[in-house]
Amino acid sequence: MSGTLPTIVLIHGACHTPANYQTFVDSLKATGFSSERAEAGKRILMVMHSYGGMVGRDALTDELFRSTRASTGRSGGVIHLLYLSAYILQPGTTVIDIAKASGFFPFWPQFVSNIDNGSCFPIDPTAMFLGDAKFSDVEAALPHLVRSPLSAFIALSEGECWKTLPVTYVRTSNNGSVPPRYQEIMIERAEEEGVVILKMDYNTCYNSRENNSL
Repeated sequence: MSGTLPTIVLIHGACHTPANYQTFVDSLKATGFSSERAEAGKRILMVMHSYGGMVGRDALTDELFRSTRASTGRSGGVIHLLYLSAYILQPGTTVIDIAKASGFFPFWPQFVSNIDNGSCFPIDPTAMFLGDAKFSDVEAALPHLVRSPLSAFIALSEGECWKTLPVTYVRTSNNGSVPPRYQEIMIERAEEEGVVILKMDYNTCYNSRENNSL
């Protein structure tokens, strides 16, 4: 089965580190997925979580698309974008722009602490990131959270690969870092530009056992 499955590139969100995705990664490997470079000739499924949507989208160029590689006789490449409640923004847009459009920006100081060195961190990281995760999962995850540069949230988006590649968006109702209203605004804006988005609904994206079906 592993020969028919695409290779997954997983891009994590702000304040997270790879350790917090290990359960999710292990479940993918158990299903037959692998992790290699696009240059290895594999079909790539880009999985982006939260702020990882900004990073993944701006990192992808046409040269990495499977269709582009095929046109020059090369195999492999990115075939699909999976947004796990991730930021899907038009070029020139920032995360803060979405917060303002939702009306939530005035409440930023109630949820995020801006630190003098230019970084930031949630006042209550459990509520913001871990939703209804089990206590044991919360205890395991908290030590692996780190501060994020505040500049990341005012950085202008550049890429727009989501206009070319197939897109699936996982909407989550219990999400403190990318609230449902943020998700609605981003999806609406993308669809207004003619992008067809396959939408899936879950309670949370946290990589606990009940969400391994993602």
